[in-house]
Amino acid sequence: MRWPLTVILAISVLLLGGCTSSSLPTAAFRSETVLTDGTGPECHASNLVKLPDGSLAAVWFSGTKEGADDVIIRFSRQQPGSSQWTRPVTIAEHPGVPCWNPVLFVGTDGSLTLFYKAAKRIPDWEGWYRQTSDGGQTWSRARRLPAGFLGPIRCHALARPDGSVLFGSSTETATGTKPWRVHFERCTQPGDWSVASHWSRRAPADDSPPLNAIQPALLDFGAGRLVAYARTREGVVARTESTDDGRSWSPLRPAQPRQANPNSGLDALLLPAGQTVLVLNPGRNRLQLDAVTLSADAQAWTSLIRIDEVTKGEVSYPSALLDVENGVPVLRVSYTRNRREIVLRTFTLGGLNR
Repeated sequence: MRWPLTVILAISVLLLGGCTSSSLPTAAFRSETVLTDGTGPECHASNLVKLPDGSLAAVWFSGTKEGADDVIIRFSRQQPGSSQWTRPVTIAEHPGVPCWNPVLFVGTDGSLTLFYKAAKRIPDWEGWYRQTSDGGQTWSRARRLPAGFLGPIRCHALARPDGSVLFGSSTETATGTKPWRVHFERCTQPGDWSVASHWSRRAPADDSPPLNAIQPALLDFGAGRLVAYARTREGVVARTESTDDGRSWSPLRPAQPRQANPNSGLDALLLPAGQTVLVLNPGRNRLQLDAVTLSADAQAWTSLIRIDEVTKGEVSYPSALLDVENGVPVLRVSYTRNRREIVLRTFTLGGLNR
């Protein structure tokens, strides 16, 4: 049976807290696809989603180098039933101004929104978006988000039961005792993204000592409980929690148990039996990319799979999702390899309670 991603995620919510098995899942390498076609030559910050018709879609930025004036957003799609990805096309560009960190969001109506940032410098980022109702064949004109809102900074957004959408966001400045700050943005009218009155913003309660954190990845545990994990300048993964569906957040603290991370982008997801998985660089550099699983007693992070490894350069900035391929549960991860390729690796998952 081929399960839609929405079904898998629903199962993961229903089984939270109901799993008595202490066994960890297993993962095995299944396949690799290079999504990029050499445009750039640099590329980075991919984002991967599954569309309602069963196709996969991915975006990333490409250009001379990160932050260069010619950096654009590229898009590719894999049609249902096909093993091939379409040749990448440019779907966002601002001549003379670099684009950054694209994120795709699939609406309940089947539409697809591209969120991205544009500015010469990260502290000056402006949030932009484009929309498509035909799976990426045609796109609306680029429009700005309301002033003061950036949308999703790097990781997937969460559709909420009340119809709103919650985004993990953050800002980066060059001054102050805490120049990197996590916050969360909510839009109550998905699709009508440019109206300021539809948006609100919340930040975690004050933390002491302060953590410089950005790019939070959101997890939904059901019943209004949300958890976000973020990268930090302090070399550890940070964590904050909400018990009221993201309207207030606990102080940002190092995740317990502690998980090292070399100030590099991460992603987070829930397996069907409720295990938390982080996909990240696990040590002091970006040479290894792993998926690590929180133990049943929440006392340790255990390696699920080594996603990729290089002897120099980097494998980094993962975007992860659960899927089913030929009736088999799989983990898909797109990521940057040495700033020259966006790679998609797929892993068969075993030992899941379904």
